[in-house]
Amino acid sequence: MENLIEVIGIKEENCINCHQCIAVCPVKVCSDGSGNVVKFNNQLCIGCGRCIEACIKSHGGIVEKSARFPIDDAVEFMARLPEQEMIALVAPSAQSNFPLKKLITALKMLGIKAVYDVSLGAEITVASYHELIASGQAKLPLIAQPCPAIVKYIEIYQPGLLKYLAPSGSPVHNTAVYVKSLHPDSELVFISPCLAKRREFKDSQVVQYNVIYQSIKKIFKDNNIILNDLEDGNFDNQVPAGIATNFSSPGGLGECYRFNYPETPASEIRKVEGPLVYEKYLPELQMTIFKKDSNLPVIVDILSCEKGCNMGPGCINHRRSLDQIERAVTLRSEESRGNETGRQQLKNFLQDVIKQHDFSYHSYKNLSANNTLRMPSETRLHKIYHAMHKTDAKDFRNCAACGYNSCYHMAIAIFNGLNKGENCHLYQEKELRLEQDILNEMVEELAQLNEQLQTEFNERKHQEQLLVQNSKLAAMGEMIGMIAHQWRQPLSSISTLAGNLQVYLDLDMFNKDLFIELLNDINNHAQYLSNTINDFRHFFKPDNPQDMVVMNRVIEDTLNIIGKSLEYKNIALIKEYSFSIPILTYPNELMQVFLNLIKNASDAFVDKGIAKPQITIQGIETNDYVEVTVYDNAGGIPEDIIEKIFDPYFSTKGPGIGTGLGLYISRTIVQEHCRGQLWARNTEEGACFTIKLPLV
Repeated sequence: MENLIEVIGIKEENCINCHQCIAVCPVKVCSDGSGNVVKFNNQLCIGCGRCIEACIKSHGGIVEKSARFPIDDAVEFMARLPEQEMIALVAPSAQSNFPLKKLITALKMLGIKAVYDVSLGAEITVASYHELIASGQAKLPLIAQPCPAIVKYIEIYQPGLLKYLAPSGSPVHNTAVYVKSLHPDSELVFISPCLAKRREFKDSQVVQYNVIYQSIKKIFKDNNIILNDLEDGNFDNQVPAGIATNFSSPGGLGECYRFNYPETPASEIRKVEGPLVYEKYLPELQMTIFKKDSNLPVIVDILSCEKGCNMGPGCINHRRSLDQIERAVTLRSEESRGNETGRQQLKNFLQDVIKQHDFSYHSYKNLSANNTLRMPSETRLHKIYHAMHKTDAKDFRNCAACGYNSCYHMAIAIFNGLNKGENCHLYQEKELRLEQDILNEMVEELAQLNEQLQTEFNERKHQEQLLVQNSKLAAMGEMIGMIAHQWRQPLSSISTLAGNLQVYLDLDMFNKDLFIELLNDINNHAQYLSNTINDFRHFFKPDNPQDMVVMNRVIEDTLNIIGKSLEYKNIALIKEYSFSIPILTYPNELMQVFLNLIKNASDAFVDKGIAKPQITIQGIETNDYVEVTVYDNAGGIPEDIIEKIFDPYFSTKGPGIGTGLGLYISRTIVQEHCRGQLWARNTEEGACFTIKLPLV
């Protein structure tokens, strides 16, 4: 495998993996789209440069973001220029990219000794072709070779056509041969629209530097040379070029040939350019030659770029209209047609120069060894299609979305490791459908699961409500005892007051004011009994509405139920709270929490025989939350069980005494119903339970 000189560079970090480079590439196989970025194989690239323009377009027209860029000899040329005499050869297409005469002046300002028009070399090329055909030295059809991308394509991919490539040099080669005879010690630089010329020069060794228009424009800018400010200059040609000044346009060779040799039928020259060259014409040409098809031309006027060299990959005129570009070339060609004196001088010059110089070109090589593309068997091909989800005839869309011209060519690329099935549009579409089906199934399963969870949640909530209510019922016996303690004193007072009233009546000591006072006392005691019953009934209601309530009320309602029981047991109650901000909560359930905490402390005093039992209730109120802490002096909770006290059915009171649900239900109420927190810790004197509830 021969290593080809680079004409296209790649910045993989800029690649967005859009595969536009593959889509526009005539050969496809020089790009590897099987990974996360497109890799580039220089040895299979023909240097047409289409991928660069496509990549820039994919990056929004921003050249700096492009993953591909042109490579020429501009840096080496500028480094050598100060110490070496240089001669510039200017391509015919320069007239559609620059003001031509000012370009000549600018080149000489850089330090170039002389500037020659490659259109003159094109005249030599046409004359050489005619001589070769007339003398029978050329195999027909003669494939013109001004375009090095075409030559490289034939060398790598169609080597059977090598012998039909013109055995005479391209216009720039012929110009260089002639100019070198005039300036034997000079080095030559081609001011060029073409990247692939760099490879031609590497093969022929006649021209030293290929500098594209984009680079020469930058060189002028770096050297503060403004073309529009310059005087016009002229080429250093011995004679001006003729009609071949339009050689850069598609069909320019044929037009020049028939102008100079009008006896040539137009049917003997075939004009072909652009993608059709690679997609159809060249692949079919070898077979038509083999068949000796009567339709074969004598000359194949062939160019890689669709608009010829006038809009090659090194050009700077892509924002100009096609009319501007074509007119600039055509006008110059028209000027030469009317110059009879110039035409005769050119004719004499061509006769002499062809005799004096050797313009033959034989630097063609068979590079088919570079092309290691393997063809899959039918069995392997079907496996690849199946992996791409291509199972029916309608799946073979040949849509070219992958960058290849057909599903077949995409499969060949996959077989050679140059792409992957995931990049097929149909594959992605079917994968999305499969994923959509999976997602739909998952959504359906999730909906069913959600319905099941909702049912279980409702069941659990119902069970919790039953648990809370059952816990209340379990505590009813103790609560009735508490109510009895609450009622003992007021009932005794009512009995005493009623007895006093009876004595006063029996002794006929009726006093209206005294009777009213005693009756008011009796009514107050009765009202107290009624309130106690209401608190008791409210506590045992199964429904549990939310309400805006100040925490003072919740605590006081709780103490109205259990307060007298504490007094009966000689338990001191210290209240250190004063709440003012109402909160939206479940007051009935919070009463149960406070009852559980206070009742647990009361039981602990009895179990541990505390001589002076004391319960302290403290409160804190902020803009964000309220916090109630219940302290006791019963000695605290053993450290080895303090983490378990909120577990369901965990009790320290022994079988048949405690249910083990009090603290579990209390935490459930605070955390799940009231969106708060409940935790326990030990102090030096006993246990401490803290309830923290949000205001919002």
